[in-house]
Amino acid sequence: MGIVKQKYWDRHVALVNEYHDDAFQQKVIWLRTFKKYGRFADDNETKQEEIEILGLLNYNNFRSWPINKDEIVGQVDNESNMLYLNMAYLRGLDDGAYVNAEGQFRFDPGTDKFKINGVTYSPKGDSQAAQAKDVVLFHFIILKREEQETGKSIY
Repeated sequence: MGIVKQKYWDRHVALVNEYHDDAFQQKVIWLRTFKKYGRFADDNETKQEEIEILGLLNYNNFRSWPINKDEIVGQVDNESNMLYLNMAYLRGLDDGAYVNAEGQFRFDPGTDKFKINGVTYSPKGDSQAAQAKDVVLFHFIILKREEQETGKSIY
């Protein structure tokens, strides 16, 4: 017998999902990668579809996932951005096509990318987060900024 009654869990979940309309408003372009096969499963080609989703970004306010690149002067952390996605919001997009049967965000961490404010990021880890009794409320993705060559320097 739990201390928190089901009606309070239900209210908590409702409040968290309502909060999405206030805080989860950063536009993110999900560069979803898929393979397109020919009629006889030959001549496959890789395509990217741009899907606009809304999320909450944790901009480098703490070290979220250590990926250290050794430099002469020490270590540089290149993976400190986290993208939080509301699972109820994702279930409501495109008739639930972005969530699989197990309740996980349906993306390919090996090939998909995310574009935020014109900068492209690669996913380097993900997990479900913020469970309310038996309901997973969020999915978060650790993002690594991709290096971009401009001709003079790398950003």
